[in-house]
Amino acid sequence: MKKILLILVIGLMAAKAYPQLNNSWIDFTKTYYKFKLAKDTLSRIYQPALPAALQSTPAQHFQLWRNGEQVRLYTSVSTGPLGPTDYIEFWGLMNDGKPDKSLYRDPSFQLSDKYSLETDTATYYLTVNTASANMRYLQSPNVIAGNVLPAENYFMRRYEFDYKYQINKGYAAVIGEYVFSSAYDIGEGWASNDVFPCCAAIQNLTNLNVYTAGPPNSVSFSVAAAGNALHPRELYANFYNDTILKVAFPFFDSKRFTVNNIPLSKLL
Repeated sequence: MKKILLILVIGLMAAKAYPQLNNSWIDFTKTYYKFKLAKDTLSRIYQPALPAALQSTPAQHFQLWRNGEQVRLYTSVSTGPLGPTDYIEFWGLMNDGKPDKSLYRDPSFQLSDKYSLETDTATYYLTVNTASANMRYLQSPNVIAGNVLPAENYFMRRYEFDYKYQINKGYAAVIGEYVFSSAYDIGEGWASNDVFPCCAAIQNLTNLNVYTAGPPNSVSFSVAAAGNALHPRELYANFYNDTILKVAFPFFDSKRFTVNNIPLSKLL
């Protein structure tokens, strides 16, 4: 009976883990050339830097992948083989925390997906696809002759700051010492330094260039916070010297808060 139970448990575990394997984008009839990128940057690969097997590939057949999604490319020639001065160009992104989300016991436990807990290095895969059209940026002339559209006086802007000072280890059982779960737990991830009553976390906003002549408008303020010690606490948020948030949450809990309709005059 024990042997039968063991087989059933292993089978259930395997069935539950299988959907996490996201390899459906791979065409096993193709060869993929792997390279890595650790920052957000405009990336350019010149023809001589390509593997020898790709140097005569028609430009329209190149295909690039990151995290199971096709990446849009620009090629200096739209069709035909690349010459020695030709290149493949794309906007490259470092690895972020989006793939980590499925590792958490509850996806809502991840407070920010800006930074990965595993690595900041993304892996890209370049291959050749002749069966269908590949994603491309197309060069288009910027024709301004006869353009009589008025200039926009202002635009809406989002400012986001994601802390990367230390890793919050998530929930802990306190049994003489803090013992942390091996699971990706509540609030686990990159965070600010510890915040105490004496020592606030301060983020200065400068050069906002607020447009003062526009219609009445407002600001929305959002914050995500998590406890990392067995203490009750109150979270205060001050926005330009005005307290806009005061809320209690206990122990290792984590919370997201948004305050809307803050007068734009607060930024002036």
